[in-house]
Amino acid sequence: MSTPPAGGSRALARPTARGWAFAAVGLVAVVGGAALGQRDVLRVGVLVLVLVAVALWSTARAVRTLDLVSRSKDELVEAGSTSPVRLHLTAGGRAGVRLVVEDPAPLALGGTARLAVPRVHEGDTFDLEYRVRAEARGSYTLGPARLVALDVFGLVRAHRVVGSSVTLDVLPRVHPLSEVALGELGGARGSSASASAAAAPDDVSIREYRVGDDLRRVHWRSTARRGAVMVRSDEHPGRPDVVVLLDTRAQAHAGRGAGSSLEWGISAAASAAAHLQRRRHRVRLLHDGAYDPPRELDETSAVRGLMRSLARLRPGGADGLARSTAELGRAESTLLVAVLGRVDEDDVAPLLAARPLGVPALAVLLHTGSWAGADEPSPGLERARLVLARAGWRTAVAGPHDGVPDVWSRLTRPGSRGGPSTPPPAPAPGAPSSREVAP
Repeated sequence: MSTPPAGGSRALARPTARGWAFAAVGLVAVVGGAALGQRDVLRVGVLVLVLVAVALWSTARAVRTLDLVSRSKDELVEAGSTSPVRLHLTAGGRAGVRLVVEDPAPLALGGTARLAVPRVHEGDTFDLEYRVRAEARGSYTLGPARLVALDVFGLVRAHRVVGSSVTLDVLPRVHPLSEVALGELGGARGSSASASAAAAPDDVSIREYRVGDDLRRVHWRSTARRGAVMVRSDEHPGRPDVVVLLDTRAQAHAGRGAGSSLEWGISAAASAAAHLQRRRHRVRLLHDGAYDPPRELDETSAVRGLMRSLARLRPGGADGLARSTAELGRAESTLLVAVLGRVDEDDVAPLLAARPLGVPALAVLLHTGSWAGADEPSPGLERARLVLARAGWRTAVAGPHDGVPDVWSRLTRPGSRGGPSTPPPAPAPGAPSSREVAP
């Protein structure tokens, strides 16, 4: 909710092209009638000039009869969805001319909205509503609104700015992802750490019974719901941090606008963050060497801040991934999800040391060449994937035609090594083979 100050700016009234023509005709009639002694022509000229003057007065007065009390909108809007914008106005008098409220909006949201004002009386309050739809994420400015008055003859147009502008944050598309028990993703810490996060709030650290499990750990409510014996893998799971590392380097991405590899990666990061937040995990976004939002924020503010950060995110500098990797090495987490642009083995090697000890790690490597028209992944991309995979990361290669849910499923399904969906290319002449890449 945004509450602009009432009152707004002063009214500005100007004749339209028709009004200027009428004024010119009236002036010529007055001058000509007086010079030629034609009283009838003189009266017509005076009448026309008076008509224009009355139109100026009435329209200037009309735009001062309404004030914008408040503007309401959704705090966060997802790309591809429709969102209402409501203007709440109050009338300080009755307008004798036609009134229209214009609320400027970018073309990406549908352009300026023009809303007809109904007949109102002094003291009336009413709402005007229109809807915006954005196909691409971003931060957009709405307003300030203008109250426009046009007399019945179309001679004069008056306007006055009311209220102030507000920002509408359009989030990247968030895709529903398949359930995954994070305790099954592996990691050197073993079950006690990795099982601290599971698929649903009621199933925190719950898994199927295995031969040898202590029967005192049977979780009867989950057993009854699922029809299979379920046990607790950790009595005190805690509220771990999940780090989502997003590679935003401009040089590491290809494509334009909403169809670029950067936008695909942002959508994937948003989907993973939302999926894990709904499972009561605290997710922190890491890009360009900084965490956003800070750890100190409460849960509700952190979720809102993370999504708003993704909506406003812009391409970063060439050293963004290196700075994020350095910052990652100083953090603690129980799961690491990395969405990487164009990388090779030299880019990902520092990630191996920066990864917190024993933490399960997932990596989505974007085949950015496919956004530029290339069919096969580059040898550098495949070597980077092998370096990560041999170090225990689960990896998946994604292109523009891959859906985020499909890539997530390949990345997290049990027993998956997360290889690319297409066969790796043959090494270039002189390039080292995959056998020569050290894990």
